[in-house]
Amino acid sequence: MDERKCIFFLADGTRLDVFAELFKRGDLENIQKYVVEPGKFLRGITVFPSTTGPAYTPYLLGRFPGRCNLPGIRWFDRRYYDETPFSLRRFRSYAGPQASLINRDIECSSPTLFGLVPGSVSILNEITRDINPSGNNKTKYLKYYLVVKSHFTDRSDSVEEAAGRILVDSLRSSPRFVFCVFTAADAYSHRYHPFHRKVIESYRRLDRYVGMVAEKIAERGELDDTLFVVGSDHGLTSTHSHFDSLGFLRRRGFKPLYYTNVFRHFLDADSSVMVSGNSMAHYYFKNSDGWKRHTRCEEIADIVDELSGRPEVDVVCARTGGAGGEVKITNPRGEALVSVDEEGLICYSNVSGDPLGYGFSSKKMNPSESLQLTVDSDYPDAPLQILQLFESPRTGDVVVSSKPGYDLRATHENPEHHGSHGSLHKDHMVVPVLISRPARYDCVRTADIFSSIVRYLGLEVPRGVDGKDILE
Repeated sequence: MDERKCIFFLADGTRLDVFAELFKRGDLENIQKYVVEPGKFLRGITVFPSTTGPAYTPYLLGRFPGRCNLPGIRWFDRRYYDETPFSLRRFRSYAGPQASLINRDIECSSPTLFGLVPGSVSILNEITRDINPSGNNKTKYLKYYLVVKSHFTDRSDSVEEAAGRILVDSLRSSPRFVFCVFTAADAYSHRYHPFHRKVIESYRRLDRYVGMVAEKIAERGELDDTLFVVGSDHGLTSTHSHFDSLGFLRRRGFKPLYYTNVFRHFLDADSSVMVSGNSMAHYYFKNSDGWKRHTRCEEIADIVDELSGRPEVDVVCARTGGAGGEVKITNPRGEALVSVDEEGLICYSNVSGDPLGYGFSSKKMNPSESLQLTVDSDYPDAPLQILQLFESPRTGDVVVSSKPGYDLRATHENPEHHGSHGSLHKDHMVVPVLISRPARYDCVRTADIFSSIVRYLGLEVPRGVDGKDILE
């Protein structure tokens, strides 16, 4: 077991249907040969919010982001807003210099794969907690330059080539676990759309590096003892229209704290809006007790109703103050409640209509049943994913998920996004997961991959993780 290794290619923002189409064309020969043929091409279900950063936690910690208190790439923490204005715990955006704080922000005792596997290597990845400080975070400083270059230029391909070269070079030390992020599909999808020529080229580039890595490992006679994983953190859809979440609050007379100008209401904010992936947003509201507690949906019923009726909005989730962390789910198709009972079962019930189109009005489900009953719907795993998100104290009083084709950020987005993700919709939640060993299931949660890697490497799976070993 000690000789076993794992190479993880995080294909950020890649879509399952694009992978399937490229396989049909014969365009991904290396992934087909070294990953799919000895293993399986799985349908993965990611987490809410389906966005970079939070959606890495199931892969690297085996935990949902809400249970890591990492509810989005931007968040507001009402518990600390009235602290000294210089407190770093008041609010956050990982889309910028504060990305370096993501590891300290994760409030979860579970070890990362880097901590479980000494000598692990990380490349172009922000979540690097527990990694050996002796230099195995190969892009500790370079990644900030590369990420800025990727965001503000049309050269995400060169960023990916740099990551690939570092990946191949890192194999000389024969690390047992490598986690390398390939970012171009995500970057070009935001800039253009998920089916643009440059996006498709990024899939082929990934295939080339899978082949290069596999050949290097084969030269050392270690191919049979190496697990290859190719996984995405979220899907992406084209965006044609933007909803101004910030303007929505301002028109109602609120003084919201927001990014990119957190200084406008640095000390006197009565609300906040934090957008992630551009297709999900947290709304926070000051109430009669100030910022001491969460605002219940009954206190802001007019806001919840107006948001749920917006043409750009697909699903609105809001805290009710009920038992079991009860959350109200609402849209023009109906209203439902979801909570957890004393036995840990997920309780889902329609109050009116069928907002998520599940075809059942009331169910008590364990996590496995919840996935099985909803996986073929437009909102796979939504009951569990909504509940885990609202476990985070940093989650908003109201969480909005946009319709495909729309996003929730109309200003302060440079360059303008033409592709978005982050929502509960299947086009964002269903992701490709390819693993080079036979699996017992056709559909898995991304959190299952953590446990599968740990067990493959002959290690003990930490207690309390959210996934299970899926390898035969």
